[in-house]
Amino acid sequence: MKKILIANIFGIGDVLFTTPIVANLKRLNKDIKIDYMCNVRTMDIVNHVPGINEIYVYEKDIFTQIWKDSKIRFLKAANNLFNEIKNEKYDALFDFTLSREMGLFFKLAGIKRRIGLNYKKRGVFLTDKIPFTGFSEKHVIEYYLDCLRHIGIEAETNKMSLLADEISQEMVLSHLREKGVDEKADPLIAVIPGGGASWGKDAARKRWSPAGFAKVADILADKGASVVILGDVGESDLCRNLAGIMEKAPALVMNDLTLPDYIAFLNACDLVLCNDGGPMHIAAALDVRTVSVFGPVDEKVYGPYPPSEKRVAVTKQDLSCRPCYNNFKLPECGNNNKCLEEISADTVAGACLKLLSEVKG
Repeated sequence: MKKILIANIFGIGDVLFTTPIVANLKRLNKDIKIDYMCNVRTMDIVNHVPGINEIYVYEKDIFTQIWKDSKIRFLKAANNLFNEIKNEKYDALFDFTLSREMGLFFKLAGIKRRIGLNYKKRGVFLTDKIPFTGFSEKHVIEYYLDCLRHIGIEAETNKMSLLADEISQEMVLSHLREKGVDEKADPLIAVIPGGGASWGKDAARKRWSPAGFAKVADILADKGASVVILGDVGESDLCRNLAGIMEKAPALVMNDLTLPDYIAFLNACDLVLCNDGGPMHIAAALDVRTVSVFGPVDEKVYGPYPPSEKRVAVTKQDLSCRPCYNNFKLPECGNNNKCLEEISADTVAGACLKLLSEVKG
């Protein structure tokens, strides 16, 4: 195989979960061309994955809107994407879209070998169908690597990969120094109270309380750490509220970072404290120490991976109803979100302090 296309049109974590496939393919043939189809939100993630060549952007909502606005414009946009892929004459496709329609699209585009997970018989157009009923029991990465194993390629690494670009890295460090933060002197800690954007209106179900984050941030600041609160533009109120209830003001509150700069910022940190979500996976892929708080989601399936003492997932133990997120469905909570509400700040702070004790010797 000389030309490969990987398609994953879901969130940041899902895209990063496919990066071990890239690493394993490159190990076998460093000259192999690997292209990627993703959505708009994850394009800058894919752009920082070593080993990826060209990127195609498919955003279902955009195509749906184009269809509503103009059928002619829709046909032109779809035809352009179709021809771009068809003209590349890919040898194989790793299809993680779980979509019957996308499967047909790739078949018509002439990709002869199409490998993927056959979820609810949606993989009808795949040539290599891996039986799949949902993610459970093992990590998503291992399910994706099963697609490699299915075609006889041994997975020698299961580590995610992501690189911070040098320009963004230098800009971030320069900005920190301007604000009086010396990343070489004191431990630099990113506290990220948001995340979970892919869950839409249910994102709050993934989030630990601002009061919990504030207490841990104060404990870390008392130990001499420089605490920076991060979030995206839509989380500015959440971040400001967190800063407002801290006893010691954070060094910075930032909600305006581009995704490349966000990657560079996390790469500069000694520790990232966050919820289950994209920021956690970015930090894990960068091999930054992480403490993540998990509620409804099974950390064994969607948590930081591979297991490491540098990556700690904090959960509420002995709660029979968790994890309740299963087969891509989140049920209504009849237990007052105890899986998050009953996680103590002292437990989270203890995990952070243990990892910080290993920082810089």
